[in-house]
Order: sequence, then C-alpha cells, then structure tokens
Amino acid sequence: MTNVHLDPYDHAFHENPYPYYKALRDHDPVYYNEERRLWLLTKWDDVRMAFRDFKTFRSEGGVALDDSSGGAFPFPMFITSDPPDHTRQRQIFAPLMTPEKVAGLEGYTRERAVSLIAPSLKTGRLDFVADLGAFLPMDVVSTLVGVPPSDQDKVRGWADDLIFREDKQSQVSNRNVTGYMELAKYFDAHINHHRAAGGYEDRGLLRALINAEQQAVMSHSEAIGTCILLAIAGNETTTKLIGNMAYHLWKNPDQRQLLLDKPDLLEKAIEEVLRLDGSSQIIGRMVAKDIEIRGKTIKAGSRVGLCIISANRDEDKFPNPDKFDIARGSRDHMAFGFGLHSCLGAALARMEIRVVFEELLRRIPHYEIEEAGLKMAHSPNVRGFTNVPAYF
Repeated sequence: MTNVHLDPYDHAFHENPYPYYKALRDHDPVYYNEERRLWLLTKWDDVRMAFRDFKTFRSEGGVALDDSSGGAFPFPMFITSDPPDHTRQRQIFAPLMTPEKVAGLEGYTRERAVSLIAPSLKTGRLDFVADLGAFLPMDVVSTLVGVPPSDQDKVRGWADDLIFREDKQSQVSNRNVTGYMELAKYFDAHINHHRAAGGYEDRGLLRALINAEQQAVMSHSEAIGTCILLAIAGNETTTKLIGNMAYHLWKNPDQRQLLLDKPDLLEKAIEEVLRLDGSSQIIGRMVAKDIEIRGKTIKAGSRVGLCIISANRDEDKFPNPDKFDIARGSRDHMAFGFGLHSCLGAALARMEIRVVFEELLRRIPHYEIEEAGLKMAHSPNVRGFTNVPAYF
C-alpha cells in the first residue's frame, strides 16, 4: 500500500496529477478513496477492461464522479446511457461525425482560427485559451447546432458554471445547477423555435436532432441533453487541448523545433499531446455486479473513476511514458475513451487542433509562455488551463 492520498476534487491535484497517478500505479493501482466513496483505476489494462466491459461498468448514473448530479441534472445525455438507449442515440449522430463529414468544416475552422489569431499579431501577445481556444471549438460546434454568434458567450459562460468546482467540492453546487438549467432552458427554446420556424436544414446536428424527435427516435428531453453535452464538449475538452499542446511545445523546445523542421509530424504531435496530457482526465462508471481486480473486490453499486491520462502514462504500455516525443505518434491511447463509448467528436477535435497549430506555427513559431500567468481549470473530469498567456 501507499500513503498517497488522491482526491480528484483537490485543486493541488489538478495542478499536477501525474506524481499521484504514478504512485498509485506503482503501489495501489486499484485505489479506494473512503471519504469520497470512490474507486480509481489507474493502470492501462484495468481502464481498458472497464471501457470494454460496459455490462459491468455502467455509464448510466456513473459518468460523473459524485453521486449528487442525477436529480440535479434531469436532461439525459447519451454518454450517460448504455445499450440499447446509447446505441439508438449514437446512431443518429455517428454518420455526421466521420472524418469525411468533418472535413467539410475545415475551411470554416481555418477561417475562424485565422481571424482569432490576427489581432494578436499587432500586439505580440496571445492567450492560447482565453483568446483562441475558448472561442474556436464553441464556434464550430455552434455552426452545427445553430447557436448564433450573439448567444455563444452566454452558452460558454453557462458551460463554465456547470463544470467549475471549488477546492475539494465533490457535490454539485448552486452555480453548477444554475449553469445546467440555463443551458437546458436555452436549448429547449432553441429546438422549439427552429422546429416551428424551419430553416434548420443546413445545420447537420440540429437537423438530426429535430428529425429524430419528430420521428419519435429521441425524446425532447434527450434532445436538450444532447445539446448540453455538445456545449460542454465545445467549450471544454478541445479548448483545453489547444492550451495543453501550446504548453508542451513551449516546454519542450527541441520537440517544437523538430515540428518546425518537419511540419508533417503535426498529426503525430497531436496524438502525443492527447496521450501525454489529454483533457479528458477521469470518467466515472457505476459497477453493476461485484468484480475482483488485482485482488480487490469492488461491490455492485460502487462508483469507479477510470483514470484515462494515468492509463496513458502506464510504463507497462508506453516506453518512457512521461517523455513528450512527437515522433512517437501512437494513436493507441484512450484520450477519446475506448470501445462502445469512444468519443464521437474525436475526428472533429483532431481536425480543429491540426488547423489551429498549422496557422499558429506558420505565424508565431517561436512564442514564449509567461509561466507565472498560467492558470489551471478546476474540474475532476477535465484537465487543462484556463489561461496560457504568451508573447512573441
């Protein structure tokens, strides 16, 4: 056993979780936090097994790490469901999120990226998250669901409120619930308006939602939940990945120079950031039946956190796992989950980050980050910065 205490709600843990994860992988890989009544799996094989065994490790009621969100968040997101409900809803959107479909958004994404970078070229200063990452992914998702530019700041703010956690806060707060309910009210009205008025045929995901609801394939509550999920994804995971990648390229100047010398390594560099410091840190599951892992019995009804970025740094899977090596480029990581619940937006996130860094490195290849200005987001599930200020 180890004396390491890992509390996923602790701000100190958010600042640098990796020493905690390594200590647990080495000494207590199936870890139980008694105070939080939460199990954590930190090894590659165990996390992979849990993703694969969706009948034992259930998403329904388990995606959040705390046990207080169910009643507070009444609109179902399909990531919190299991087959057959999960299959039914996923099939509605999967054809719209293939790499081929996502490629149709590249021109718009590039145009927006360039427009967001342009003002900084005059000042020599850019915050990779606050000036760029906070806007681009939300903007792209908004084009898919018809959120107009005038509403995007509101939606972004509510999504921020929904995921924010005070230090050691494990239960949902009034701020979290308010953010969620404001998103729900907005998307309820948004869907109803477009269904009544028409004019949504050119917006792929919105069209799919409305058609599915009209055909009784999806309920109105599920449609609202899906929009909330898209707002979170558009505002958090890809946003944080942009900041994380900017940080690691700066922190490893030899790797940044290698990328500048060999731009064709960009896609591999993105995979390495996803593996090393992906934005999806821990995702929850509820155990449906007793299971033994590494000599420990996890009882039915227990809540389990799958520590994705710990698994992605498991020495038994990746040689020298803490090294940022853009030539490694392995896509065999779990930054986007695995199996049945793998992230539908993976192709979109990869495209957005590739386009952003093609344009950034073309214009400001030798940026410097102001380390004192770095600020970390505080969430047990999402890892990344809220501010990555740079000058050039």
